[in-house]
Formats: sequence, C-alpha cells, structure tokens
Amino acid sequence: MRDTIQTKEYFDKGISFKQKTIDRDKNSINDIPLHSGRAMDLFSLCERSAALCSQRYSRGDALADMEPSIRQMLQLFQLRSVTMPTLNLEPKTREMWSSLGLSELYDTFTCLAFAVSQRYPMESYHKLFHFIGHVGVDGLLDRVAVQMGEQQRPVATDSKFTKVYNALIAVVDANAEARPALLKTYVENWYKKHMRGSPLYGTDKSEAYDGYWCFEAALVAMLWKIDDSSFAENPHYPVDLVRHYRAQTPSA
Repeated sequence: MRDTIQTKEYFDKGISFKQKTIDRDKNSINDIPLHSGRAMDLFSLCERSAALCSQRYSRGDALADMEPSIRQMLQLFQLRSVTMPTLNLEPKTREMWSSLGLSELYDTFTCLAFAVSQRYPMESYHKLFHFIGHVGVDGLLDRVAVQMGEQQRPVATDSKFTKVYNALIAVVDANAEARPALLKTYVENWYKKHMRGSPLYGTDKSEAYDGYWCFEAALVAMLWKIDDSSFAENPHYPVDLVRHYRAQTPSA
C-alpha cells in the first residue's frame, strides 16, 4: 500500500468496478442513441481509466505490472479523440466538451506521468499529444509537450488554472539550480493550497477517492531531471513513478 488513508479492500473494490465498467462501455459507445450521451461516456471512460491507474498506484501495485492499465488509458484517450469529431452535437454542447476543465487537465497530467514512467517510444508520445489536443490553451501542458518533443507547439504564458499550475510553470521556467527547492515548495503546498476548491479536494470522505497524488510534480521531475531527494517522502508525491522511470535508464 502506498496510500495511507484508505484500505486495500477499498481499492480492490474500486479497481474491480472501474475495470468492469470500462470493459462494458469501451466497445459500445455507438450503441448510445444520443450523441451527447456518447460524448459524456467518452470523457467518462478517460476519467475512469486515469482513476483506475491512480487507485492501482495507491494500492501499491508494481509499475511494471500496471503497464496494461496505462496502455488502456492511452487507448481510451485515442478513442475519445477519434470519436468526438464524428458526433452530431449542438454547437454549445460541442463547445462545452471542447473546453479544457481542471479535472480533465489533472487526468491528462496523470496519463502523461504514467506514460513517461514507462519510457514508451517517442512516436507514442507524439500520438498522445495529438489525442490530447488543447494546443496553446494551458501553459504547463504546452511546456510539457515541448519538453517531450513537440518543438513546434505554441506555448501559452500561463496555465488556464493559474492558482493551481502557475507555480509549477515557475519551476520549469527557473534555472536548473533553483528547480529542486521550487518543486519541493510546490509539492508541500499542493493539496492544502493548489488543490483547494478542485474536484479532487476532500474526496477521501466519499467513494470517489483515488488517492491524493501530485502526478504533475512527478512528471516535471522526470522530464526536467530534477533532484527530488528533499521531498521524495512527501505523502502526496508519487516518488515510485520517478524511481521506476530512472531505474530503466541511468540519469544523464
């Protein structure tokens, strides 16, 4: 167990339920009569797949054993990307689903963190960013994309959610020597400050709890080769993702 709030039995039940509903829904999108219902289920599938990975991490599953769940998450992001343009939606409905929300952005960083930890081929990441979209919408997502090889991508100055992610933009924009201390501060403030008011905050009091993990910090630590030794034991920092990533290839 990596999580210290819930029990193994809680995560066993949640993981089993999420996988069961994903298996039920992923091949039956076109059976939903209303196209707006199809859009809702596509986004729900992506959310559930990210939550499943988070719950497996919380339960203490080995990262190598999680690879099928991680690949499933990438496949569902792809399914959403290729299916949404085929749906007949009212302009306001399409605009609603096209707008990047905080929960979707958190799930996107979760997806990217797990994918990077597996060291997939670069072409896989190029496809993933195509499926994610939202080019030039969020400054942190843009910077991550450029760092992962999307060199021609326009980069927004700020995050769409400035109170949540601008402090992390400051980490990657700083000089290399300053980054460890800045990232440590971000991780220490992540839940009590940056996540307050987000859909993630306070979910341990409900059945929607997947774990309080700052996956975006691990993503930044991996991509920018930041020394995380001073905050590796923080209860919100998913250090095993970073360790798995670095164990596969020695750090440069």
